[in-house]
Parts: sequence; structure tokens; C-alpha cells
Amino acid sequence: MGLLDGMKNVLGDVVAAADRAVERAGSGKLPMAMAKFYPGGLAAFLERLRGDGHGDAVDSWLSAGQNRPVPVAAIAACLPEAVTERLAYDLGVPAGRVATALAEFLPAAVASQSADGKLRPQPNFSTQIR
Repeated sequence: MGLLDGMKNVLGDVVAAADRAVERAGSGKLPMAMAKFYPGGLAAFLERLRGDGHGDAVDSWLSAGQNRPVPVAAIAACLPEAVTERLAYDLGVPAGRVATALAEFLPAAVASQSADGKLRPQPNFSTQIR
């Protein structure tokens, strides 16, 4: 095994560990993390996604049925760097994996936080980045 193969294995292990950390946190931790760090919390993040043309996907998360995906790049574009760093720390994943984690787990998290097609009231914290 060459040096390059060894590095690929190490990087693969790091990515797999990050994925396991997100799975352990599950979708239940994401709404709370968004409430702590994203200005306006989860509701504001969803509005940002709507404003960027992903309203149909967001609406699918709020209603019964199949959750439509939002591209990782679209999620990343909605996250200020400081928010990404704090979410990474809070969720226990590398900053480079935050958008991927949100793209994967946010639909289920939003679905669990909604009723009758609307997001339930969400907590708001003073630690939000302004």
C-alpha cells in the first residue's frame, strides 16, 4: 500500500466518523442547533431557502408525504461561515460536512417540528450570531 492509498483510507475513516456522529445526533439535535446559532432560528433558515427558490422542497418537509431534497450547495449558500463553524462544533462534525449533514437530516427534523403544514414555535437563544 502506497502513501496515497494510506491517506485515502485515513480520509475515508474521518468522513465515516463524521457521518456516524451526525447519525448519533440525528435529526432531533438540528432544530435546537439552528435555534442557537442561525439568526432567527430554524424558521428564518427555512425562509431563506424559500427565498432562494427551494420553497417546494421546504413545503414538502412541513406536510405529510415525501420530503424533497435541497442540494448541499444551496444549503451551504444559506450558512454564514460563523454559523457553520458553531454548528460544526455543536453537532460534532467537521465544518466542511455541516451543509451535507443539514441536507441529509434537516427534512426529517423539520417534519418532526411541524404540524398541519406549519412549523411549531421554536426556541430562540441569545447566542445567535447577528
